Amino acid sequence: MFKKFSRAGLMLAVTALLLSAGCVAPAVPEEETPDLNAIKTQAVETAIMQMTVEAKMMPSDTPTKEPPTITPIVTKEEQVPTATTGSSGGGGGTGGTPVPTWTPVVYGCELVNQTPWDGNQYIGANLDVIWTLKNVGAATWKTGIYYIHWLDWYDDINPVHLYHISHDVAPYETIQVGVDIVVPATPGQYRTQWAMVNDNGDNFCKFYYYVNAMPLATPTP
Repeated sequence: MFKKFSRAGLMLAVTALLLSAGCVAPAVPEEETPDLNAIKTQAVETAIMQMTVEAKMMPSDTPTKEPPTITPIVTKEEQVPTATTGSSGGGGGTGGTPVPTWTPVVYGCELVNQTPWDGNQYIGANLDVIWTLKNVGAATWKTGIYYIHWLDWYDDINPVHLYHISHDVAPYETIQVGVDIVVPATPGQYRTQWAMVNDNGDNFCKFYYYVNAMPLATPTP
């Protein structure tokens, strides 16, 4: 009787133990604690992205401002005056194109013509060479003061070496000056050089005559 009770009690105990084991709920794994900093960062980035998209979709009412223009400051040393001439209409001011300062030539001449021109002449020929000279300077050539003379470092084929001018020559007027030339008896090339002398005793106008002395033609028998 005792043994049967013990087996029955044991059976009941085992059954109760199994039932109690089956009723135990399975263990729930612990959840990880969320990272609050990561959540905040993600929320801020999402908000910024949303605001950027909305800003692009909505037109701006504020016009774009152009950058200001910077005007350089000019010092007195950098302010160079511009020379102008003429009147600017009826305003009484000055304006126009700048005119450079021009200093006129005081003593100047220009060869206008020559008779005869340089060339061939027979030996021993006697001829007058005349030059037409133009006064292109500011000073008037005064008779009795201005003269022409032979430059002695050239060929001497002139009986007379100095001639005074015949009359006054104002600026832009002309005068003819002539010299006597004797072609040398020896064939060859010769050049006589002359110059005008001003009231200061300076040479300021030079001209010359070139001649090729040729032998006389032999008469045909």
